[in-house]
Order: sequence, then structure tokens, then C-alpha cells
Amino acid sequence: MSGPRPADGTPDGRPEAPGGLEGPGRVTPQALARLARTRTAPGDVALLLDGLHSGRLLLLKSLLTRLERPPAVPGPARARFEEHWQLLEHAEAHHPARVAETLDYPSVGTWLAHTLAAPDGETLALRLGHFGAVAATAALRAGADFALDLPAPGGRLALPGTGLLRVTDSPVRLTAHGPAARLAAPGGHGGALLLRAAGRVTGHGPGWQGLRRLAGGPVRLDDLDPYRAPPGGAGRSALPAAPRTAGGPRTDAVPWPRHWRAALALLRATDPARAAEVTALLRCLVPLAPAGRPGAKASATYRVAPGAVLTTPPDSPRELAEVLVHETQHGKLAVLHDLVPLYAPPPHGRPALHRVAWRPDPRPVGGVLQGAYAHLALADLRTRAALLPGLAPTARHEARTRRDSCLRQVARALDVLLESAELTPAGREFVIAMERHLAGLTRPGGPDVTIGTASPVGDVR
Repeated sequence: MSGPRPADGTPDGRPEAPGGLEGPGRVTPQALARLARTRTAPGDVALLLDGLHSGRLLLLKSLLTRLERPPAVPGPARARFEEHWQLLEHAEAHHPARVAETLDYPSVGTWLAHTLAAPDGETLALRLGHFGAVAATAALRAGADFALDLPAPGGRLALPGTGLLRVTDSPVRLTAHGPAARLAAPGGHGGALLLRAAGRVTGHGPGWQGLRRLAGGPVRLDDLDPYRAPPGGAGRSALPAAPRTAGGPRTDAVPWPRHWRAALALLRATDPARAAEVTALLRCLVPLAPAGRPGAKASATYRVAPGAVLTTPPDSPRELAEVLVHETQHGKLAVLHDLVPLYAPPPHGRPALHRVAWRPDPRPVGGVLQGAYAHLALADLRTRAALLPGLAPTARHEARTRRDSCLRQVARALDVLLESAELTPAGREFVIAMERHLAGLTRPGGPDVTIGTASPVGDVR
């Protein structure tokens, strides 16, 4: 088995992760207290995005460490990985920020977790093949020139955050030079044409389908990537990701771009800072297939893939707006917990399970904290909705009723958390700050509107 050349990696011959593997930045007590209010002040978005990137690099480092063991994958698979790694380094030399953006795309996190869970041998080698598509996407976005053969398992070659090529044969030859790239079938005949400019890649031609960018930010409607949802499905109902229909721009006959525009417009009218946070932190909206029973809904965010919101079709703009806020909090808390652990299992015995108002099944402390944090954000949003001028009396009454329900649920959950021995010192301070914000929402004057101003453009990286 060949290994990376010492000149191309670390002193012991291992390939070095792009950008280095420095530890995550320190979270100050002030930032922790601000984030406990579920809102981002200037600088907090950058802190979270940097934390996400550090976590992604750690997963990549875990994969590198795994491959150092000689029996991990057959020699040819290891050689292909080294070729793809060299392309990633080549891309980083052209434009490091675009390489980081590619690595941080949510589906890359899902792929990494799925690959790390694979047993050694052919299974790991098969999943490892997708790294070529990740490296090629980074190189395309960085503007690098290259030529590479990429596997297309099941007749699909997915470029994360970009699109999908459907083919009948594998591998696919990708040749990039200047502003254009060609995806060719074996033998170099035909294929799709990709165009790149300012980090964006668009395409057309036989078998190519590109992701659609949703209005108002960098968020994409990801209904193509095979790693856009966990392999076992999303939520308690294990719902699969909805496929794109073959004949039109809608996924599963649902007009998602229209739903997104309406939800974002409502969110901006109700709470502009909250809308800015959503568009700064989210990278993709992943449609889930509708649940089998009428009226059943599901949404999810996964710790290994923050920045992706998975959801069933909404019934109204308000429903989707609340899903976006709710799931954004889950992503924020997942990154924050990686930066500064907020809870830890007890040194002896099994973690305790607790009843919460929003789920029928008992939850561990981490689940209680996640739910309380997301519902605190909804209570904040509904408080602001109830204060909107010109709101009809029935709508104002409904917003207050829904807010009060959230406030009661969160209050009970915070009591559970503060009685738990599984919170770390930072976690206890975080929950105490959440409790202070909850108390502010119950005051007649409502929330402090100076908290959570939108981050300046320079903070959104």
C-alpha cells in the first residue's frame, strides 16, 4: 500500500488537513450568556461558523487517523484517497475560504459520520470514494484547473452543495480549465458542461441536475445529495428525504421556493434579527417525504450536519418560519456544545431520563436542553409576534396563547436541568442565563429588543 509522501504531509508522513487542525476558539462568558438568550449579537455568528469548521476538520482528522491503520482499506482505495487529498490541497492553495465552505456543507458532515461508522475493508473503501466528489467540488469552487476520474455509485455523482449527475457508467471524467468544466462519460464522449464564476458552479447537459438557491441568502434547496439525510431516515418516524420529481422544478409536487419566500418574509416582518440569523447559519433546506398519517409533521437537525433543516411540507408560512427558528437553535447548540461542553454523562451509572412537555418519550439531559433552547427561541419569537402593530385581535390572542404554552414548557424543563448533576459548570451558567431570558419574556414590557441585533456582513463568513 502506498502512503502519502513525507514532503506532502506532516513530518511522520501523514497528510495534513487543509487549514490546520487548531483547537476551537475559546467561548467567553459574555458570548455564552448572549447565546443562552437564543439570539446572536455581533461576532457570535462568526464564532459558531468557526466552531462548525473546527468540528468538521476534527471529523476529517478522525478519518485520516482511521486510514493510517494498514488493514483499513485496500491499497487502490488508499491511493485514490491520496490523489483526492492532493487535489484538495491544490484547491486550498487557490482559495482557502471556498474549500472551507465546501467542507462545511451539511451533507459532507453526514457523509463523514457515515463513513467513519463503516467497517474496515470494502465497505469503508466504497464510502471513501465520495471524498473525490468533495475534493472536486472544492477545486471547482476555488477555480483550480484539474482532471480527475470520479466514481458514480448507483449511477449518481453528487457534488456537495452544487448538483447531481446521473450516468449509466462509472467512473466519470471531470476536467476543469478556466471558467468551464466538463463531466464526461467513460471514453471522454458527451457529458454535462459546468460553468464557474465567483465560487458558484452552474451546469447543464445530459444527466445534470443543479441545486436551486433559495431567495434571500446562501441557502439551497437540497433535494439531490444522497447524504442530505441520514441513511435511516429523519425523525422518530424515520422519514426519507423527498426526491426531486423528474418533470419539473418542484420536489414531491410541493412549491418549496414559494414556501421559503413566504416564511422568510414573515420572519423578517416579525423579527428581522432572527431572520438574519437564520439566513446566516443555514446552508440548505432538505424536504422530507410527507408522513404516512394525515397531519403528521416532522423536522430535524443533526449534530454532525448543522446548517441543514430537514422538514416535511408546511401548511402555512408561519409553520415553516417556526421550523426554521426551532431547527436553527438545534444547530447552534450542537456547535456550542462541541466548543464548550454543556453537559456530561455521570461518572458512574447511566444518564438519567426526564419527562418533557413536547415529547411523549423521556429524554436525556442533552435532549432536554436542546428542546428547552429551541422552545425558548419560539417563546421569544411569539412574544414579538404578539407585539406587532396592526395585528388582528384574534391573531394577537393566538400568538399570546402559543407563547404562554412555550413559556410554561420551558420553565418546567429549566427546573429539570438545574436539578441535574449532569450539567457542566458552563452548562449551569448557560441554563441560568436561559432562565433570566425566560423571566424577561414574562415581564409586561416584553423582550429586550436591543439583544440580538443582526451581525454585520463581516461577521458572516
